[in-house]
Formats: sequence, C-alpha cells, structure tokens
Amino acid sequence: MPLSMYHSASGSQSPHCLHFVGIGRTGAGMLDSMLRTGELEDILEDPRARFTALVVDIGEQDMMQAKDYAEGFIDRLKERNIPPERAQIRFVSLEVPSRDELFASLRRYREYLKLEYPRYYWNPNYEPWIPDSVEIPKAGEHFPRAIAKAIYGKAYYDEPRTLEKELEDFAKSVDQTKLPSMVLVSFAMGGGTGSGIVVDLVRHLSNVKLGRRIPVIGIGTLPCSGDPEVYRGSNLFPTFNELDCMLDDDKNQGVVTVWGDLYRNPFTGGFFALSMENSWQRLTRYTDTGTQSVRDRMRLQVTNKFVADAFMRIALDDYGRTLFKALRLVGQTTAPHEAISSKSRSWTLYNVAKFTHPAVQVLPGEPLSKWRQVISQWIDHIPEYAGLKEGFKTDYAECVVHAPREMWNEKLDDKFKEGLSTFLLESEDSAIKVTHREFFDHLTAFADIMLPGVAKTDFVSFYESRDSYDTLSWDEKLLLHSWLLDLGVMISEPAIRFEGMAGECLWGCACWIVVPYDQVRGDAASVAPRRDILREGIAAMTKTVVATP
Repeated sequence: MPLSMYHSASGSQSPHCLHFVGIGRTGAGMLDSMLRTGELEDILEDPRARFTALVVDIGEQDMMQAKDYAEGFIDRLKERNIPPERAQIRFVSLEVPSRDELFASLRRYREYLKLEYPRYYWNPNYEPWIPDSVEIPKAGEHFPRAIAKAIYGKAYYDEPRTLEKELEDFAKSVDQTKLPSMVLVSFAMGGGTGSGIVVDLVRHLSNVKLGRRIPVIGIGTLPCSGDPEVYRGSNLFPTFNELDCMLDDDKNQGVVTVWGDLYRNPFTGGFFALSMENSWQRLTRYTDTGTQSVRDRMRLQVTNKFVADAFMRIALDDYGRTLFKALRLVGQTTAPHEAISSKSRSWTLYNVAKFTHPAVQVLPGEPLSKWRQVISQWIDHIPEYAGLKEGFKTDYAECVVHAPREMWNEKLDDKFKEGLSTFLLESEDSAIKVTHREFFDHLTAFADIMLPGVAKTDFVSFYESRDSYDTLSWDEKLLLHSWLLDLGVMISEPAIRFEGMAGECLWGCACWIVVPYDQVRGDAASVAPRRDILREGIAAMTKTVVATP
C-alpha cells in the first residue's frame, strides 16, 4: 500500500521509490540514463525499496542499449549484496501485425471498450479509425500516432493480451514496495510511437491497474530544432491538444462528462515538458567542422542523452525528494490543502540551461575569468532557448545549478536570478528557489530550471505545429490523432453537430467533447497567470471559513 510522502505537521519528507515506464526510443533512452546514474542502487540499499521498470516499443531496435544497461544494473546489485529480485525490469517489443490481423482487432474495439467500461455507448456507426488504404510501416520506420494506437490496442486487448499482463505485473510489483512510490512515464511528444501509445497505456496503468492510488508523472520530451521535420511539425499539434484535455481540469471534465471516468486525467502526479533546445543550441553554435549530416546526427544523440541524464539526476536526487519538492509547485503531492487546480496552466517546463561544453569556446586550464565569461553569455540565452513565447510569466521558478565550486560565484548567481526573473511576475507573490550542486569537473556547467504554470499556448512549438497541421488533408490529419479515436473523436477538429465545440466525429454521428473549439485551437482569450488562477481557487474555498469570534 502507498504511504504518505509528506508529514504536514513536522514538514519531514520520507524517502521513496521511483518506478518507470518508457515508450518508444525516447523512453528507452530515459531508462538507459536512469540506470546509469548510480542512485538507484543507493535507494535499493533500503530493504523496503523496490524498482519496477517497463519499456514498450514497436520492434526492438531502439531498446538494445537499455537492455544491456539493465543486465549491468542487476550485476551491480549482486555486487552490493542487494537482492536482484527487488528490481523488475521488463522490455516489450510489439510486433507489427499484418493488415488483416490489425483490422480484425480494430473491428472488435466496441466489444473491448464495453467489457472495460460498461457505460460505453455502443456506437452503431463504428468503423476502424484507420482507413483501409493506409500503408502499415515496418518495424524501425516512423509510425503515425493513429497506427501506433491500433498496434497497442491489439497487444492490450487481443489474446494473449501481452500488454495487459505486463501492466498488471508492473502494478503488482509497485504494490510490493514498502516505501512511498511515484511512477515516471517517459515518451517523445513529437514522435508517433511514444505519443500515440502513451494516451492509452497511461490510462490503463493509472485509472485501471493502479486505481489512481500512486502518482503517475508524465515526462514528455519536446523536439528541438535539430530534429527531423516529422517530429517537430504537424504531429505536435494533436499531441498538445490531447494532453491538454487531460491536464486541464476544466477541459478534462468536458471529456469525462461525455465519455466517463475512464478518461479522467491519468497523469495524477503532474506533467513535465522537457525542453532540449538550449542544449542543442549550445552544441551547434560554435562547431562547424566535418560532414554536416554526420555532425548533426552526433549532436542530436549527445543532446538527447544529456537532457535525459540531467533530468534523471534530478528525479533520483536525495532519494526522490528533490523531484517531490518540484511537484509541490503544481499541487501534485496528494496533500488536499495543496491540490488547488492550475486548470489550463498545469504544464511544468523542465529546461536544461547548458553553460559550458567540452572544447567549445573555452578549454581546461584557461583562466576562470574566461569560463565565467562564457557562462555569463549563456545565462543571457536562457529566455531565448526556453521554447516559451515572449511575455510568459509565472509566479515561481525552482532551479538547481551544477558547477565546480570555484567556478560559480555570487556575480554569476545574481545574473542567473536576474535572467530567471524574465519569467516571473513582478510581485511579492513571486519567488525563485536556487539550489547548488557541485559538479565534478570544469567541462560541464548547467542548470535545471523548472517553471510551473505553463499553458500549451505558451509553447512556441504549439503555434508552429498548428500552422503545419492546417496545411494537411483530412486523411493526413486523422493519422496524427490518438486519444479518443476509438470513440470516434478527433479532438483537434470542430464538432460536426455542436457549433463552437471540439471533437469531430469520424463517422458523421454526434461524437464530441464539452470543450470550446477556440480553446483547442489556441484562439481563446489569453490565459490568466497561474497566481491568479490559484487565488481564485483559494477564494472559493475561503467562503466556508468561519471567522474567529
């Protein structure tokens, strides 16, 4: 049974266990980083602790390295006399079914949903959401979100129900943990496999297998400008909208009103959007030797690995306490007095501001003044490469600076805080919390920056992807959707029969969601700052307060 992570009377916070689900190449890479930190072994020294991990992908080509690290991790546990059975790490490689097999499964979807949720409306107009003429990719190729969803559904619902059993085993392993637990779910927001599968997998994990008892935290990695167009273009727009209709309590209630509790927000512990742009820019601004295609591929690999490593250091830091404190920013600690909804500002940006890089601009042995000059220059770039629209404001920033102790000084600290203030409202209600961690050498200095209170319309990539999405045909748009397709709903399109509402029905019937279409498009009035949203929520609660005589 899950235990309390926070004792409100004393302010003490217990150690806890982080469990992991990774989807697609990005999810496998994040597990790779998690296993390499060395922190997991320390957590498992506690006999009450367990670690449970599951990686799911279409094909196995992108999970081989994580498998190797998993084997090494088990060996390290044995060397430290930690029972290896307290770590359960599984890998599920989904086969690409034949067209006939896939469509046979899709035609049974009403049966599956009726068994899963008795309130499901048996739609007489139902047809498979994938067009008959669509080409099914091969393992290793790019999978559109709608097809990835169909492959997941077959593995979850069709006998032998491989994924259903894996999620059941995952939940049972988590339940054996005798410390408080949180589950991290990692995927790429711009990919087809990860973003296409996650909307159903996390629903089944959180709302069915775990019963919403344990915080499930989304980790969606945003594409950077070095990614191929297929990952940073039109694919992102439906992904943003589907996640937003989960994370925003008001929008999510509009979905639940029509389709029931199975579609309640499954990210019960909050959601981090990971930005890679700063790290990508740090690598690319000062080196142009070699073949460009090879150079860019290597840079992208280094960028992905660096961001994943940085996030996992924070996630596992101090037995998970640092991540827990960051989640308190968004009221995701399960403490009722802290659970005031941020509504459409429920996204938390995780940005890695990279200040130095080996052999770029400055070399070991050069004066500290030159190192500080370079760091100062890249502090100036933080707002530029955060991926947020100019003018974004929130009320809090949680930051961790990693640098050698002799390199970082008060002058840099003051400049860093001044740069972060760009994102903060000018108010006594705003604050910056900066923690310092000593890094082991001069080659790498960086900062983890966590900004709560982000709305989807604050991301520059939201509007860029919307513009790209608008150029597509209806069939092309369909393949970019995932969540609610089995119900016949395309969230990013206007409802057919309900003017001003979102959710076009695939089959020309009356499927829809109780969400205004202009909010889905991002054309509604600008969203109030998180501070004002929270203030309004608190005001509603204080109406019940009885004045002291």
